[in-house]
Amino acid sequence: MEFVTDKQTLNDLNIQGRYRNNSIFSLFNKTITTGGSRLLERMFNHPYNELEPIVKRRNDLEFFQNLKLCLPFSESEFDEVENYLRNNESKNRLLAAMNISRVRLMNLIANEQDYLVIREGLEKTISLLKKLRETIDLIASKSEGSYYHKIALQLQRLLNRKEIVQAYELDGLSPLPFKSVLRFDYVLRGLLEDEMENLIKEVYRLDVYIAVSDVARKRGFVYASTLEKDEKVIEIKGVYHPAIPNAVDNDIKIDSNKNVFFLTGANMAGKSTFMKSFSVAVYLAHMGFPVPAKEMTFSVHDGIYTSINVPDDLAKGYSHFYAEVLRVKHVAKEVATKKQLVIIFDELFKGTNVKDAYDGTVSIVDAFSKRNGTYIISTHIMEAGEKLKETNEQLFFKYLPTIMKGNVPTYPYKLTEGITDDRQGMLIIRNEKILELIKGD
Repeated sequence: MEFVTDKQTLNDLNIQGRYRNNSIFSLFNKTITTGGSRLLERMFNHPYNELEPIVKRRNDLEFFQNLKLCLPFSESEFDEVENYLRNNESKNRLLAAMNISRVRLMNLIANEQDYLVIREGLEKTISLLKKLRETIDLIASKSEGSYYHKIALQLQRLLNRKEIVQAYELDGLSPLPFKSVLRFDYVLRGLLEDEMENLIKEVYRLDVYIAVSDVARKRGFVYASTLEKDEKVIEIKGVYHPAIPNAVDNDIKIDSNKNVFFLTGANMAGKSTFMKSFSVAVYLAHMGFPVPAKEMTFSVHDGIYTSINVPDDLAKGYSHFYAEVLRVKHVAKEVATKKQLVIIFDELFKGTNVKDAYDGTVSIVDAFSKRNGTYIISTHIMEAGEKLKETNEQLFFKYLPTIMKGNVPTYPYKLTEGITDDRQGMLIIRNEKILELIKGD
């Protein structure tokens, strides 16, 4: 069973998208191979909901972060080698030799470039494999005791096969003699075709691991400690949003004793940003990736659903309120499957009147609190929090404060115990002199 989420959540958190500004994927996508970038994208599409694969990937990334390694080639160099290895004519040695002889003859007679492409591709491949061997030898020597050691040894055995070692002796010789082209082209694109394909895939993985661990090291991200599902806890110290420069961090702990975090605060106090920060950390942790925080411990969950930026749907004739209702219904169905989920709702029912929003918030939050899972619910309606505080022991309450400096509200963005009745909507409207603009004063 996979870690579950949906498009709404991915959009709320700006998780995916290599071309989206400040997407979490783009933050980590410092790969130098096209295949590495595609592999990273697949990782973002498929977080884990089991402890073992999360721990394995986390440990691999930690290993590479400590090793401080770089791939020994450029993007263009690898592309040329990849194209050469995958553009093979035949695994049969005789047919391969006949084809190369044919293209060489055509090069001699008609100056066709096919033979030169093969020869130069082979020369570059030999050079790259030799450099890669040195890198893999280093990884194998340093990785004993790590999860990656087994893979490193497999790659080391391949790159030290006698057929390839004999090719290393030709590194730097250009042009390669015709007999050497015949021999080693067959070795690399015929005899060892499957092994070379697996090697390319492992280079992709190396590329991802080096890129992600390098981002973690440069930005000070940490690796989360992972617990089994029945522990039912998420505790993060110093969590912040990675796309915000000089972001303010916060601490949060949610467990089975208090599984609903009820968050209040005025507009612009930072509620949505905090909820996104928390959710991004949870998502990355379930990938085994480093998280933007000082420390994190979490039990494995089955998925995450957020409701932060729910749009109306003109094509279907849905109002904003009805779209919110349908979103809550969708999440309720997922919660009813007894999965252990992380559920984030930013201002339940803000598309309706205050009375209905109050009643809806109280009843929905109370119902969710009786189900398995981890919940963060924010609202402007502090009265709903006061009511729930009286009747429900599964909730705990924090707020993001507003500090007035004269008539100007300022926001420290630090969580504080309790419920706030901060309401600066009209003050902001007055400060912006909107009424004066309308009246023409």
